[in-house]
Amino acid sequence: MKRFFLCCFGFCMSFIQGQRNLFFNPEEEEVKDTVHTPSGTIPVAFSDFNPNERISFDKKITFSFNSNLGNSYTTSFLVNTNKGYMGMNKEMMEEIIGIEFPHNENVKIYYRLTNTNGKTYYYIEFNGVKQVVNRLPMNEIAVDETNMSIAKFNRNFSPTGNNLNVSSQNYNSQEYHNVSATTGHDNLVYLANQNETQLNPNSNPKTAGFLGLGYIYYDNKTQLVTRIDNEKGSAEIENIENVSIRFDGSNYRKRENIVAEDHERVTNVKEDYLAKKQENINRATNSERTIANKEQEILNQETEMEEKRKRAMNKYIEDSAPAEQNSKYALEGFDPKDDIEVKKLECEKRILIIEKKLDRMTNRNPDYTKLQDEKACLETKIIDYKNAQEEMENIQERNTNDSHKANLEKMNYYISNVIPNIVARRC
Repeated sequence: MKRFFLCCFGFCMSFIQGQRNLFFNPEEEEVKDTVHTPSGTIPVAFSDFNPNERISFDKKITFSFNSNLGNSYTTSFLVNTNKGYMGMNKEMMEEIIGIEFPHNENVKIYYRLTNTNGKTYYYIEFNGVKQVVNRLPMNEIAVDETNMSIAKFNRNFSPTGNNLNVSSQNYNSQEYHNVSATTGHDNLVYLANQNETQLNPNSNPKTAGFLGLGYIYYDNKTQLVTRIDNEKGSAEIENIENVSIRFDGSNYRKRENIVAEDHERVTNVKEDYLAKKQENINRATNSERTIANKEQEILNQETEMEEKRKRAMNKYIEDSAPAEQNSKYALEGFDPKDDIEVKKLECEKRILIIEKKLDRMTNRNPDYTKLQDEKACLETKIIDYKNAQEEMENIQERNTNDSHKANLEKMNYYISNVIPNIVARRC
């Protein structure tokens, strides 16, 4: 059964955003998750995750969404209760977003897996190469807030004394309440005692699930989050069953390794190109020195641009090449203001060449007027490039506190104004 993608995915994300006071977010440094045990309070420390290991799941949890907008559906997720992984196969992912993924010769999607630290990995096949990708580009979402934060739950939620039987398995669940500080709406979380699954409080995980549903070590024992309500709707466990599902992550190459190899090839080509340009400049004769000096200015700018590209790519690779950050790192690696400087310098170099030619001819030469017109046109372009650089600086100043927004606005200005109105204008 297919559902409209934006509606379903939007509900899922807005449901999560409705409870930022509940979910763990590793990017929030001020929230240090802790767990209370009989031996004292233990900080939550997340171990490194290797997406290329053999992955297994021992629980399949079926749950339902019920949106206040009238959307409702049922799907499942998988849990490794020993390590805290949450997983979904292709069919489960399709159910939650409401469309079928492409599955052809170019793109195949197999699994999604979220580690306890909030990072999500997708196991895909792209152009015949099996890859594990650190996230997919969905609405520039920086992190999955799927695991409940014990620290946030302790701080923000209080028991009401009410109870509710949840699911056909009759989980007698205690109600916890919070009022959203931003919207003023009521948020409810339901916890049930259970004896089958025991999380080890002295190791990972402290929580294991999706959208907050699942297992949580709370009040010195492993409990089950059976239901969550907020102003957007509700999510509720329908059924839990024991399973033994495995897949081999060692068959997949890490996307960051593939990107690193491509980066190395591009770097070698660029460095060879810049080195050959430097050799040509060094061989310039005294009569060619004025033009060679201008070529050196261009080369210096190109070298600086290449260094900026390498810094951004190295950082991107170190961050595991998260796909939703593609545009961010691409914009960090290419500043259109730098490219405008190169194009301005190339105009200046061409003017030097023209002036050298004009010095060797009289105004009766049929090319004389043509070269004069070209020079005048280039001088106008130089003025336009300088004005464009000033606009780039203005954009930067307007967005001092948001570098990504500044980079995006500069790129939009470059594409919509500089390229069609200056670069494309022939002289």
